[in-house]
Amino acid sequence: MRVPYTNFKTFVDNEWKEIDTEEIFSDKKIILFGLPGAFTSDNDNQQLQDFENAYDDLKESDITDVFCVSVNDTFVMNAWFEKLRIKNVKPLPDGEGVFTQGMGMLVNKPKQGFGMRSWRYSMLVENGQIVRQFPEPNKNNSSDDDNPYSVSNVTNILKYLKSYNERSAGKRY
Repeated sequence: MRVPYTNFKTFVDNEWKEIDTEEIFSDKKIILFGLPGAFTSDNDNQQLQDFENAYDDLKESDITDVFCVSVNDTFVMNAWFEKLRIKNVKPLPDGEGVFTQGMGMLVNKPKQGFGMRSWRYSMLVENGQIVRQFPEPNKNNSSDDDNPYSVSNVTNILKYLKSYNERSAGKRY
């Protein structure tokens, strides 16, 4: 499966910029993880920080970039990254949830009053093709979960990358 085509609206260096999935994923090996929202929970903060802390290990596995996608606008994502001092992981604001919906990961969070948000997941994408996804279990649209964070963690990604890279030896971008 290919990642869904989307234009992401970002505000970088005091100007609006659009970046699309072709620019992000073409001819690259990307780790992307989705989470319910900026500033919303300890699990969201932890997932972002865990990927930031493992950035060098991910790069050693020939990862081009690491992105965090959330159904938040660019200003919220930028403020959250600044507050947590995130320097390596890149924010991917999906303010309208178009990408998240295309991924089949858009869920309703009514108990928190969040509305439509991303289910928590991570994945490896190579040249626009989803190689492997790590979605959290029990996806639902009624907030009937405890905001799980056990499957989409960076440890599982790193384990998978090790075996994947051994199988794909010699393939480079």
